[in-house]
Amino acid sequence: MEVLIDCYFDKLFAEMERSCLASRYKRREMVGYFSDVINSCAEAENLDKQDVCERIVKSALRYHNIAMMENGYVCLLGKFHNVLYVAAKLCFDWNLDNNEVVSRLLNDIFYCEKTFERILVGAIFGTRVTHFLSGWKSDFEDREENMRALLYFLHHSTVGKLEYLCTFSSVKRRFIDVPMESYGQALPLRVAIQHGAPDILLIMLRYGASVESDTLAPSPLEMLLTRLSEYEAQPGQDQIVYPEHLLLCLRLVLRTVTTAFVKTPSHIADQSGVFSVSVYEQYPTLVERNLVPPERSGLSPPELRHLCRCRIRETLFENWALPHGIRQLQVPESLRNYLDLLCD
Repeated sequence: MEVLIDCYFDKLFAEMERSCLASRYKRREMVGYFSDVINSCAEAENLDKQDVCERIVKSALRYHNIAMMENGYVCLLGKFHNVLYVAAKLCFDWNLDNNEVVSRLLNDIFYCEKTFERILVGAIFGTRVTHFLSGWKSDFEDREENMRALLYFLHHSTVGKLEYLCTFSSVKRRFIDVPMESYGQALPLRVAIQHGAPDILLIMLRYGASVESDTLAPSPLEMLLTRLSEYEAQPGQDQIVYPEHLLLCLRLVLRTVTTAFVKTPSHIADQSGVFSVSVYEQYPTLVERNLVPPERSGLSPPELRHLCRCRIRETLFENWALPHGIRQLQVPESLRNYLDLLCD
């Protein structure tokens, strides 16, 4: 059957125009076509549908790799590359559990694009605005399905222990920390915060997305504190009204840090030797209003339970066990939810 599917696949795509998969509806038609093939082959040959799906995805990867190899290992784009997103949709629709195949798919996407933003943007922004932001329409139906697809690929990238050497970086990054090229090389977590999407932010944090600052950009916590500090009481109002989605994002990020610090400007750090200050020193108003609790702002020591959570999550992350390894710990369910950042 494998040879037959490869030959069938090659013949089918040889007759198609190079730009045939540029439109989302064309890719969806192709996914529907292959889904019918999966059902038909499984019934006619008494085969497992997962096996047939796996064979078709392998044929898609083979087609892409042969075309690239014949072009000096440079992707020809067009149908030769977009076939990978047909394969990605098939993997998700049929919940393909062969981690080796799904990992190969993710590796091939990164080899050509150096980013996973086409998988990420629909989950962050939804399906309506992605075309205007990146010129790409998501292959998944709506934002909810995009989020489930992101969880699917996050799971496989974690199981496969996938890491990638990204542009402008000397260290390898995991799937969730691969920068988004169309968004100024910003990390996905920062894009989610800029958009104010706490639901997708929680998913990223649960899988261990980095909350550290770097030389080019402030930390996610600094981004949130800066935005919240810009709000002032409106005329006629007795108190400042902070956007709820920003407050929720702040609470989620605070679950991942022991004590919140803010970097000092480089010119001050060079002169004083002070490279960071506590939040209560930099943003006293936010601390007074209890937006940042004393245990995180530096006013009081962090709770022992929270310190344990941070250390346990760090160990699980190092062992590629976030977040699913938490469920294997022999602790009460309430503590599992606490470790998984689902509650304070």
